[in-house]
Amino acid sequence: MISKIEQNIESIAQEVRGGEQDLARQQKTLKFYVRDIHRQLSGWLSMQGYSEDKRSYEMSWALGCVGFIGVILAITRSADSDIEWIREHTVAFRIWAVVFCTIFICASLERSAVFRSLLSFVSTKFLASIILSGIVLYSRGKAAGYVNSVFNVDASAFPITTLLTTGLLVIKLVVPFVLGTALVLSLVHIFIGIGWAKGKLEGKANYFPPLSSLLSVLVSGVILYYGWSWSHDQIADSRVPEKIYLMAHALDFNYSHNCSNVASNAPVVFLGPSQEAVLVAPYKLEAFDFADFFEKTAEIPSDFMRVPCEY
Repeated sequence: MISKIEQNIESIAQEVRGGEQDLARQQKTLKFYVRDIHRQLSGWLSMQGYSEDKRSYEMSWALGCVGFIGVILAITRSADSDIEWIREHTVAFRIWAVVFCTIFICASLERSAVFRSLLSFVSTKFLASIILSGIVLYSRGKAAGYVNSVFNVDASAFPITTLLTTGLLVIKLVVPFVLGTALVLSLVHIFIGIGWAKGKLEGKANYFPPLSSLLSVLVSGVILYYGWSWSHDQIADSRVPEKIYLMAHALDFNYSHNCSNVASNAPVVFLGPSQEAVLVAPYKLEAFDFADFFEKTAEIPSDFMRVPCEY
């Protein structure tokens, strides 16, 4: 009995010990299989880590390119240029600069550990969806009020203008959040730059300057400059009615109609489902482009006429 137990123990010990001779044996030991599993698992984990590092590296480069393009567009717009094409597309340069820089800011926020941790909770996503829905509904109601105050008719007569005004008001509500994010991001990277400079003076910083921090500060500066100036000028509350008036003339007013009691060249908007009445604008606006719409002021007339349409 004791001899049999010793043989069993010896067999188990042989299975656990294994050895290089396992490679030549037809029947492999347990240690061989455990070692093979460990080798394959280590390779898989190494490949996963490499893929993650590669994805992070590519994302950082992509964000850097987006931010760099935004800063270059902003500088090109700000500098006096002798090229006529650049002068003609000044507003386009501004807007694209802000768009690229906003993408950089939002993507940087989304990649932060704090933001990703918050988004991992269902309650955070639920509250965010409620807030966004509330912003859209509030903007829709306020847009209808703006349209009514300009033309003294229901906003349903101007569907495209009301829709775009809603989008404009959503942007106005989101601007403070973007500006706050840009300010915090710039301060964080300014402190990172100060820490690098201090370490460099003390001989502790043996790495290259944090160029990503410099780019983040420049991008944040573009957002803060244009966001603050536009929110107090081009898209200020006092100028929203002007935008509505111009959008309505470009998108909702009809410049061709069959109403015999209305001048043929007068812009009109048909009112009601039966379209038996029209809202007549006092005069036809001259053609304007997006730069005129965005930057120039417009005088809003008050003598819109509501008359029946006689055929």
